[in-house]
Amino acid sequence: MFSFFKSNNPALAVINVILIILFRFVFLIHTFDLGGIYRHSEPASALFIHLLDPVHVSQLGLAIGGGILCFIESLLVNRIINRHKVSARKNYLGGILFVVFSSMIPECLVLGPALVAALFMLLVFDQLFDLSRPEKLYTNKFDLGFLTGIAILIYFPAIFMLPVVIIGFLTMRTGTIKGILIIFTGFTSVLAIVFTYYLWYDMLPDMLPDIANLPNRKPLSLVRLTHWQEISVAWIVLIGAWILANVPAILYSSVIQTRKYITILIMSGFFSLLAITLVFNFHLTHLIFMLTCLSILSAMYFVETKMTFIAEILFIVLILSVFTFQYLPIFVPV
Repeated sequence: MFSFFKSNNPALAVINVILIILFRFVFLIHTFDLGGIYRHSEPASALFIHLLDPVHVSQLGLAIGGGILCFIESLLVNRIINRHKVSARKNYLGGILFVVFSSMIPECLVLGPALVAALFMLLVFDQLFDLSRPEKLYTNKFDLGFLTGIAILIYFPAIFMLPVVIIGFLTMRTGTIKGILIIFTGFTSVLAIVFTYYLWYDMLPDMLPDIANLPNRKPLSLVRLTHWQEISVAWIVLIGAWILANVPAILYSSVIQTRKYITILIMSGFFSLLAITLVFNFHLTHLIFMLTCLSILSAMYFVETKMTFIAEILFIVLILSVFTFQYLPIFVPV
């Protein structure tokens, strides 16, 4: 049965839709404390939150919006894996794994700034991996900086993508100062537009505090996770460690281009965790960046691994764990 999920069958996108709907049924019987997710002052995020005011939009409505975005991002994951041949065999398992991993944390089920910023991270991966093609030059470099700039206007900690882009550019190609300057030109062009807006409305002193979300600053020392949140994070770390432990075998058997892809994905996950220090209003949706990288790496593991029986069990356990972290806290609050 598991071989079906590893097959080259576009109909698996239907499985994505089914899982997205099933994972969001929890909002029909339970509400979550989502207040922290919508305390953001970044220019694009403030506009986004104003349009989707949680006071007037139900959590179910936010979950439906999150499900639509989740589906789009799952398709992007499949596009990245298949278009750039991240895996040796064409498959649509990565999109399913993205839906599963991103749904392990209930806060990631709704439409929020971090989930939107993750969309731009996937677009950055697509453009970054494109640099392996000889004909892809200047436009990709500019787009890398431009997309990163937009991402930080939605969710400031996404600035971790900038060093990832620079290092990734140097990894994919023999980098030049000119290429790096083009990336920074794309990045600063976004900030120049925001600068013009704040200058026009005489709000320039508020620009940097707003972008960094300083008005909503909350020290990490004051953050308190529930026991179920701690368990879900520990489970994600355990799965991530298992996947990373098997990456060297994939690296050994893959071409050098794929090794570069894996390096960039691991580096992105690492930098996203370091960016927690920049989250001035911490909530678990920040983990969506690490989970996105993990979903692509996991797709490689599940497709390439020779331990089919273990992979089948792990795949089933992953799906069941989502329902566990969503529904069990309702009946067993700890």
